[in-house]
Amino acid sequence: MSGGDGPLVVEAEPAFRTAHANPYNARLYTTMAAHGCRVRDLSYLRLFTRRVDVVHLHWPELTFLTGRSWRVLARMLLFRAGLRVARLRNGTKLVWTVHNVASHERRATPALRAMHHRLLVEEVDGLLSLTEGGLDAARNAFPELEGVPAAVTPHGHYRDDYDFGATRSEARARLGIRPEATLVVSVGMIREYKNIPALVRTVVAGDADLVLAVAGKPASPALAEEIRAAASGDPRIVLDLAFQSDEAIATWLRAADLVVLPYRAIQNSGSAVLALSADRPVVVPALGAMQELQDAVGPAWVRCFAGEFDDAELAASAAWATGVARSDRAPLDRLDWDGIAEDTAAFYRQVRGERAAPASVAVHETARS
Repeated sequence: MSGGDGPLVVEAEPAFRTAHANPYNARLYTTMAAHGCRVRDLSYLRLFTRRVDVVHLHWPELTFLTGRSWRVLARMLLFRAGLRVARLRNGTKLVWTVHNVASHERRATPALRAMHHRLLVEEVDGLLSLTEGGLDAARNAFPELEGVPAAVTPHGHYRDDYDFGATRSEARARLGIRPEATLVVSVGMIREYKNIPALVRTVVAGDADLVLAVAGKPASPALAEEIRAAASGDPRIVLDLAFQSDEAIATWLRAADLVVLPYRAIQNSGSAVLALSADRPVVVPALGAMQELQDAVGPAWVRCFAGEFDDAELAASAAWATGVARSDRAPLDRLDWDGIAEDTAAFYRQVRGERAAPASVAVHETARS
């Protein structure tokens, strides 16, 4: 019934199926194969019929609250039934990595959201968070989970998932950016909370001698139009409002002097880790876990700002990016995947009661009674 000393069988949602959009999960679970885990994307059928030691959820609001109401209801009922059968058959445990306490977009009806909340607080056996601050936020949002085991396992880097081999000059030549320009970049899928129109307006309203490149697909036509209107034909603004391939993302980042992420709300940021993986300094709001990221990588690589990202902050950030001495490579040792995978596997076993977590895993509570 137990994983024992053999491989732990893990059903993760998601594991590998979203690698084309974000390689985070696939990199985590590929690395975990070396640490005694066999991982597959979640199958409800296997919950009913096969051995499953751990179910690992990442963004449950996306998993359960997406789609028509009848689909949302059916999905939650089927999952909960399958999980309970798996518990009886295998002693299966449910682990949740809390990337964000709440979704950036409101999903489903209030009744279905309440049902989703109950599913989490009644079924989760262990909490993982990317940061200490994220774990505190999860405890505050879900006080019912105060008694479950919890650990911090950081967001790993992206150095093995993108080709960052281009030099700054080579990347700029590909993109048609002047070699001498101070280039500020914001790259990736553009959503409302990322506050990109305000960033564009800040550059347009100021007199900074720089180039701002916004590269990514807006979440809606209205958001795309707002960004274009904010640019007002300013020659300092370069807009590439389309889906960006991995190659294009890497090229924009390697061309940059500075990556600015002026989010209105944020807990963790894969985009910030991506910028650092490309060895580019990043500016983020002093919200969520961003100051923990600064502590982990150093103030030469991560700048946190308070309040609005205005003209004064833009000038200060540009001066910081071009004037502060830093090494050629960002120090990302604390974001190494091998250690993260080892600690995640140890946490699985601790939650299952198979062995204590090693000292490297910050376990915050004893097992639920």
